[in-house]
Amino acid sequence: MTRSSGIEARRKVLLVDDDAVSLELMALLLAHEGHQVVRASNAGTALELLSDQSARPDVLLVDLQMPGVSGGQLAEKVRAMGGPGPLLLAMSASEVQHQQLLAFDGFLLKPLAVDDLRRALTPQRRGRKPGVRVAHPGRTEARTLAGVALDMSVIKKLLAMMPKEALVELFSACIADTRSCIRDLQNYMQQGGGNDDGVRPLAHRIKGAASMVGAVRLAQLAANL
Repeated sequence: MTRSSGIEARRKVLLVDDDAVSLELMALLLAHEGHQVVRASNAGTALELLSDQSARPDVLLVDLQMPGVSGGQLAEKVRAMGGPGPLLLAMSASEVQHQQLLAFDGFLLKPLAVDDLRRALTPQRRGRKPGVRVAHPGRTEARTLAGVALDMSVIKKLLAMMPKEALVELFSACIADTRSCIRDLQNYMQQGGGNDDGVRPLAHRIKGAASMVGAVRLAQLAANL
């Protein structure tokens, strides 16, 4: 993986994601590409940062499925601010419908592919929006990795961005967060939970973090749930 070259290629990116593991990994990826990263763990914090005209980012990269104010609702609020706003990019580890992306300039799948990220952040010709890639990656890769716990290509990319000790800490954080989600799922079911409202956010959180670290088997289990 190579760092972006040239000052003109660098962007100030406001990164918004409620999942701490995904937020950390994506911030590392963006910084590794030479971009300045500002983090927000929810839409409220992002809006506070965006209200400062002197510190407005060039790009808003936001997870679509966040509790409370969703990524799509945040994008609509940013559009309503008027003036020259940031490039609005959505991201998700799940398949999305085109109508979910109407307020955005582009869409990226998690785990973020470096080439997709570079294309999305490349300046476009006036009046031309970045491409919106809605379909989830082809099932060929999923079949190739069937039964595999870890995607080693993802691990290699992560090792190119951080020392081995930092990667171990990242996996430890992912494991701890997954265990916390599992406990919450168990408590929810024991208390008589019987609909998607309590299960879906926790399963999505597990899937997002697992996808980012290449834990493909765990991500698939969460997706099935």
